[in-house]
Amino acid sequence: MGLCEALPQDAKEARSRSKQIDQMLVKHGKEFKSEIKLLLLGPGESGKSTVFKQMKIIQKNGGFKDDERASFKYIIFGNCITQMKVIVSAANKLGLEYDNEENKERAARITRLNASGDSWSQQVGEDIRELWKDKGIQQAYEQRDKLYQLNDSASYFFSEVNRFIDPNYLPNDQDVLRARVRTTGIDEALFEFDELMFRMLDVGGQRSERRKWIHCFDSVKGVLFCASLSEYDQTLREDDSQNRMHESLMLFDDICNSPWFHNTSFILFLNKTDLFREKIQKIPLSVCFPEYKAGKDFESASAYIRSQFISKNQSPHQIYAHLTCAVNTENIEFVFKCVRETLLKEVFDQMM
Repeated sequence: MGLCEALPQDAKEARSRSKQIDQMLVKHGKEFKSEIKLLLLGPGESGKSTVFKQMKIIQKNGGFKDDERASFKYIIFGNCITQMKVIVSAANKLGLEYDNEENKERAARITRLNASGDSWSQQVGEDIRELWKDKGIQQAYEQRDKLYQLNDSASYFFSEVNRFIDPNYLPNDQDVLRARVRTTGIDEALFEFDELMFRMLDVGGQRSERRKWIHCFDSVKGVLFCASLSEYDQTLREDDSQNRMHESLMLFDDICNSPWFHNTSFILFLNKTDLFREKIQKIPLSVCFPEYKAGKDFESASAYIRSQFISKNQSPHQIYAHLTCAVNTENIEFVFKCVRETLLKEVFDQMM
């Protein structure tokens, strides 16, 4: 069962494996003129769409053009507004005091705004910047995941809001990667790596979207299943009685053991390692898994979660697990290289 996070344990072995793959490509290249179809699955907010955007960056001659970056501006503005509205609402419900009357007025203006990027202005940006410094807002922010739901990217955007106020602002890669839009329907794109074309399909992960998944199952060479490590203490947005980690495990069980994927390569992305490293120091994993007793150690905790997913597999295929941070381009570039080698090796093995 593969598990890698940043660098290969044995560089020599990795180079040898890569050379083997290159030799097989030379020998069987004609059989790979058509694309390799990959399905990107997982529950909502597991990071699937961020991985999908990373493919655009790390592919051959990849990256976002200026017009593509510009198309994310109002999404980012909307993320800033909606997430500050959520925190202001929480602060008011908790009866928290603002630092001064001016910030109280700023909060009132944010509350009155439409939850859309079209509401953005310089004053809105300044209001968000000043509110983010407010002690009452910070106290409300600390209650996220316990009392209310907030996007993972909220603090990043609030901290970067000075850039967004600039009339000439153009989103950079990190802004684009962290921009949050709920996936509805199916996003599909072709990506080129090592002279091979990969057709990747990203499907919405919320429960209401999953009925559409079956339409994508035909001719799939590999499934990339994303699960968030950091959501072990959170509940679903669409069902606050259901723990997100438990939902992810149930969904993984269903997909992993589906007859559709009986002999399909299966790759597990245990995502959001950055958030998990922070959270495990504050909130014990036992809130989700009462039997877990290994404390705050990141390696032990992530290995335990991995074992929970791997244990669900009842199919003949092997599960290749990787620790990922979807907003870290270097990490995803390395991990996807491992994924490509795994997929090609599995396909070649079937041909022999």
